[in-house]
Amino acid sequence: MAQLQIPTINPALNQIVGDLRTQYETQLTAYNAIAKRGKKNFVNGKGERIPSKFRRPVGITAHQEGGSFNAPGTPRYDDMYVYPLAVSLAYDLSGRVIRNMNAGSEYSQIDGLSDYLADIAAALQKDIERNIWGNGQGSRAIATSSAAGVITCQSAAAATYGSTKGATHLEIGETYDVINSSTGAVRGQARVTAKTATTATVTFSGMADADVASGDFIVPQGGYLNFPRGFAYGVNNDTGIFQGLSRATYTELKSSVVDLAGAACTVSDFNQAVSFLQIRGDVLGPQSGVSVWMPVAQEANLLRLGQNLKRFSGTDMKFDGSFQTFGYGNLMINVAKDMDEDRLYFCRSDDMFNLEEMPFGTYDLDGNQLRMKLGTAGVGSDAYVGALGVQFNLGWGQPRMHTLIKRASSTGLPTEVQAFS
Repeated sequence: MAQLQIPTINPALNQIVGDLRTQYETQLTAYNAIAKRGKKNFVNGKGERIPSKFRRPVGITAHQEGGSFNAPGTPRYDDMYVYPLAVSLAYDLSGRVIRNMNAGSEYSQIDGLSDYLADIAAALQKDIERNIWGNGQGSRAIATSSAAGVITCQSAAAATYGSTKGATHLEIGETYDVINSSTGAVRGQARVTAKTATTATVTFSGMADADVASGDFIVPQGGYLNFPRGFAYGVNNDTGIFQGLSRATYTELKSSVVDLAGAACTVSDFNQAVSFLQIRGDVLGPQSGVSVWMPVAQEANLLRLGQNLKRFSGTDMKFDGSFQTFGYGNLMINVAKDMDEDRLYFCRSDDMFNLEEMPFGTYDLDGNQLRMKLGTAGVGSDAYVGALGVQFNLGWGQPRMHTLIKRASSTGLPTEVQAFS
């Protein structure tokens, strides 16, 4: 005799539906912490000019009675410039989707179009947060090799930024340019179809596995060097162009750097970084107004340094082997999960600024958040498009006011790559 089982009556059964869950993290830390430039009510397309003094007058003379003066030399002045750049994310919805979203919670767990646009905004904000730690080139990963359509990405500390995140900042479904790191040429495109913590399975266009070289940048399509600049651009000691001027010509534009070359970061390294701020920043003694930005891995490392120093009284009934926070004098300690695992930035907050031309929001100069698509016949359709975006750039007045610790060991520490492994 046949037994009636659930698969047979499945079409007749109602199903319990839980609340809509988000399966990806959405933490935002750094972007909103940087002060927006308030000097002018509107930032125009020319951006901001930062006039600077680079050289002292020279010609000092030490002479005897009646001696002649050395010929004087003039001081050196020059200008830096910061220009706003645009980052945007478009959306394309059918009329039926919009009507279903707007039908109410009884019919959809996406509560209206505004709820969906909030997800679009969160995705764009997350990418901006990741980009804020870069140098404007826009790389979301750095390749080491590729085989059978699987790109392996760097996850170990290097002298340059961006090499510790593996494939964690790549998004499935996104199309990326693969950029030759030596020439800046676009090798081709790679659309991500799957990923692990350190690899991305891709569909290539205009290239093949053999074209991928170690060190290639993986950048959102069309975005190379078009993204706003971030911490890695402003706080370093390279010899490239900084806000329109050469750091090779004006070495004053280099920040001080503590290169640990793979050693673990200690409190002594904090002291070294702060001492550099004292030497170059015109402020001896305690450093007020300095924010330190570090990843979760380096915070964990510094907290572990104190575990052996914790003491318990004889009446304690609960063992707690942890310190909850790390501090150093009156420095403001900040933790950000999206930054490189090997870097710590010491930044004087009042010297950094966000030059914002267009605040974060919809492109609606025509008065519409949604626009009907013209359709194949050019007379309209039941489909609608729009876009969210922001136009800004970060700027620095005096890079000498900032210090970087780089290439700190992350061995055995809780990195983002390990969290997804």
